[in-house]
Amino acid sequence: MDILKCQQSIVSVLGWFANPIHGDGSYPEVMKKKLFSILPLFSEAEKNEVRGTADFFAFSFGPNNFKPYNTMAKMGQNVSLNLRDVLNWIKLEYGNPRILITENGWFTDSHVKTEDTTAIYMMKNFLNQVLQAIKFDEIRVFGYTAWSLLDGFEWQDAYTTRRGLFYVDFNSKQKERKPKSSAHYYKQIIQENGFTLKESTPDVQGQFPCDFSWGVTESVLKAFSSCSEQGLLFVVVCGLLIAVASLVVEHGL
Repeated sequence: MDILKCQQSIVSVLGWFANPIHGDGSYPEVMKKKLFSILPLFSEAEKNEVRGTADFFAFSFGPNNFKPYNTMAKMGQNVSLNLRDVLNWIKLEYGNPRILITENGWFTDSHVKTEDTTAIYMMKNFLNQVLQAIKFDEIRVFGYTAWSLLDGFEWQDAYTTRRGLFYVDFNSKQKERKPKSSAHYYKQIIQENGFTLKESTPDVQGQFPCDFSWGVTESVLKAFSSCSEQGLLFVVVCGLLIAVASLVVEHGL
């Protein structure tokens, strides 16, 4: 494995956005050297304004990370499903910040309805890696958010893939929704706050910290309004971050 290329790859994808906020207030040195002619520079005032402005590290880790296009291959990037390794990189690079997994999950083909066994397998694998990172690596992950509540339009794949915990029949007039096997599995994980003894193996075992947070994301636009001294304020939120966990596990919405 080319360690230098791996470092350059993750810096170019993750460090590009994280380093100004969680690092020294500027873009990573690797990027500044390779892209010096087109990459804008932060002034000292801008560095001080941006640096350290996040309460926690919000991290998205999903299938879009593992579909390298030709442009990515030319950059020498490698594809890995090891969430624990990436969490360790964040810890070492940015001083072990508090981390919230804001988006994680897998996909199934559009013809799959409620028996999404592949999604369950991948969820179990990812959650196991998060648990190991917390227990053995002392990484401060404080919450996990599954993507997503419902099947919907995926930017790169349209309706050819499904990523929801609930199956949506797009051909029906009412767009009927049914909980998938992954919804029932996620319900069990939340209720047990981890893996049950029945399910435990040497690699998959134990519970998450008592104050660990569980949630689910949704990919719809939600409009909220509130009154202020200046009048009525309208706020549009794209992708509501944390939905009530019961929405995931109830038989319906």
